[in-house]
Amino acid sequence: MSANIKELFANPIQRHIEEVIKVDQTDVELVQEEIREYVVTDSISKHYRNILERYWETPNKPHEGIGVWISGFFGSGKSSFAKNLGLAIENRPLKTESAAPLFGKQTRNDAIKVLLGNISEHVPTQSVIFDVSTDRGIRSGNQTITEIMYRLFLSHMGYAKDLDLAELEITLEGEGRLKEFKKTFEKFYGKDWDREKGKFSSAISRASRVMHEMEPAT
Repeated sequence: MSANIKELFANPIQRHIEEVIKVDQTDVELVQEEIREYVVTDSISKHYRNILERYWETPNKPHEGIGVWISGFFGSGKSSFAKNLGLAIENRPLKTESAAPLFGKQTRNDAIKVLLGNISEHVPTQSVIFDVSTDRGIRSGNQTITEIMYRLFLSHMGYAKDLDLAELEITLEGEGRLKEFKKTFEKFYGKDWDREKGKFSSAISRASRVMHEMEPAT
């Protein structure tokens, strides 16, 4: 009995497969397909289980071990490993299902499925996934990795990337005046603050003008 080579594969060989994994890819359909295409070997599964076990136990057994170092040769799958870990722990919503159960099915490991389920239910997590090599601060060498991570975390939470502007937003939010600030900004400049705050050179001076309107004595 003869068969075409393409019939020997589990999935259609004509399907599109991304050549390079982009850790900051946000398209839910592409991310979902990336997880479905991910092949979890026994060795990879063992590492995922080890990390997830430590993550799950930490709230009840706090310790100083707060980082995971992923090493390997170029093209060995470091980015995919880290990205899928972040997506699964956060249980990010995708096109038709969320990341944790989808990734759990890919591992074919019952222990990992249970761990991801427990983490999703009892340890709500947000993952900030980014490629540090593409950040302008790293390329120019004028910022530390800590500063870059903090800026990206602020942006992920909806604040400005500029540390001074973010501190202003956080302060105003804590005082219950952030909405007033945004309305005043729009009244003066006819633009949305959340869209304009990324233009650091003009945003700082404009924010100062708005604050003067809100606090004339200052």
